[in-house]
Amino acid sequence: MSGSALAIGGGSSGACSVDTQRGSGAQFFVPSGGDGNYNILGWGNGTGGTVGVYSGMLESVAEQCILIAAATTSQSGDGRDVAAAVNQAKSRYRDIVGSDPKVCTSGHSQGGGGSFNAANRLDADCVIAVQPDTVFTTRIERPVASDVDVVCIFSTGDVLAPALPSNGRNCERNSTRYTQEITSGTHFTPTSGDGGAVGDVMREYAERWLVN
Repeated sequence: MSGSALAIGGGSSGACSVDTQRGSGAQFFVPSGGDGNYNILGWGNGTGGTVGVYSGMLESVAEQCILIAAATTSQSGDGRDVAAAVNQAKSRYRDIVGSDPKVCTSGHSQGGGGSFNAANRLDADCVIAVQPDTVFTTRIERPVASDVDVVCIFSTGDVLAPALPSNGRNCERNSTRYTQEITSGTHFTPTSGDGGAVGDVMREYAERWLVN
């Protein structure tokens, strides 16, 4: 496990421009530019949250030339809506994602815990769980496959979904290839601007795992 010792920059230096489009139960952040071929990040909101709350951070990830498929539900813990958003993106944007894009699941709070469940539904390649709650609003139903890369990002000022005593351990025991990152900020840091230090770490992993 690491302590967020990553060389990371701000969220506005991506190679792609981004167009936001609506689907059925989903909102898409669609990149253009780069090599024109993109992988997919599926996103789940925190409890009661909307995609708009996270739009600054999600757009900054999409600017790294990653297509974001964000479920619009405010109850994303079981992963069903995130999986549906990703499958919709695969069909709707097949000309730019190809027939077999890499898929990573992500989300905040309830959506962070739910990103494990979405990964299992999609047979995803990676999980980027942002301040995941795995205790109160959702449960991780079963471990992800042994070849799935997982990072759980926590922050020192988070009193709602801290790493200790339970969330970090739940993430680790449901993963094989596991990294834990501790950064600064409160539980609501991802809802402001490009997500602050939490968003920096999220972008670093999204670029590492999803940019060709």
